[in-house]
Amino acid sequence: MKIIMNYWAVGPDGNIEQKIQNWRNKRYRGDLLYGLTHLKEEGLEVILPQFKKQISNGKESWIPNLIDILKDRRKYDIVYAPYSAGLDALIYLRGLRLFRKKIVVWKHIPIEKPRGKNFIRRFLYRVYLNGIDKFIFFGENAQGESLQSGIIPKNKTAVLNWGPDLDFFNNILKEASGEEYEDVRFISTGIDNRDFETLMKAFEGLPFKLDLYVTKKEFFEKYSNKAENISVHLIESDASLYSSLISSYSVALELAKSSVAIICTKPITNIKQSFGLTSLIEATALGKPVIITRNRYIPHYFEENNVGLFINPSNVEDLKEAMIKISSDPELRQQMSNNAKQFALRKCNLKIFTNNLAILLNNI
Repeated sequence: MKIIMNYWAVGPDGNIEQKIQNWRNKRYRGDLLYGLTHLKEEGLEVILPQFKKQISNGKESWIPNLIDILKDRRKYDIVYAPYSAGLDALIYLRGLRLFRKKIVVWKHIPIEKPRGKNFIRRFLYRVYLNGIDKFIFFGENAQGESLQSGIIPKNKTAVLNWGPDLDFFNNILKEASGEEYEDVRFISTGIDNRDFETLMKAFEGLPFKLDLYVTKKEFFEKYSNKAENISVHLIESDASLYSSLISSYSVALELAKSSVAIICTKPITNIKQSFGLTSLIEATALGKPVIITRNRYIPHYFEENNVGLFINPSNVEDLKEAMIKISSDPELRQQMSNNAKQFALRKCNLKIFTNNLAILLNNI
């Protein structure tokens, strides 16, 4: 079985070739490559379209990569992608049965019925959905809501337990060994949908120390010097590739030295996504207890395995109580740390995930 993996997008940590190289150097998390690093061990050959960066109207264009995928169609059996971005044209061709290879993509939000009564839009949406042979979801709630829409059958969906790259995080733990903070120290990282206002208010009047990492200069300027016990750090995600990678790796090192991770996100509104999941997986792999905002789109097994305290959205008192509880009970912190480590080791990690992914791909 041969898979062509579409992962064309370029971020501050580089294109796909750069990501792979940095993963080999233990400077990039393999779980963020969605199985690419370990599928060969499962007997699947992975082909990558040659990365071509083309600017069109000031934006990166996916057209050169799409052309490569079409040209090489005799070399692979399935198109697999962590994101559907850049595959739209191919998906429509598949939906019209003009492209014969099967397409498997991750769906980061639930599938909903098309809005409005425009016949053409509704027809194109149906074609698009028909062009994807399997949608992979992070959790059962996103899958369930998609099925409730009535526009896709269950056999076109799957849920996989996305898990951390333990080799990467074990290397982090090894480097941080002996440098852990002696006092209870909280840390908050991550990018998407973060609720900084609730976080800052919860620390008012409390003696605990917090390291807050932000990726936007406006947040850095807004929250710096608000309180003596809160240190705000700017992750230079828009800096050079080298600086960005070092910054990201350094943040993971700081998490390994800290006591508790806080993942405080805003309430779910229009965007029904598992905000905070990437940070939760990171903390779990490092054996760090978490305080995290409840989000129905985060897989339920994290809470079931007691890896931290789950709080209500935008609730300052909930967050305060959780911080007081977890900081005053070293046995609770240790138990949650052990739970996280065992959960990642036995049930939820990159190798287990890739094995399940390979089974899915082999049975499409």
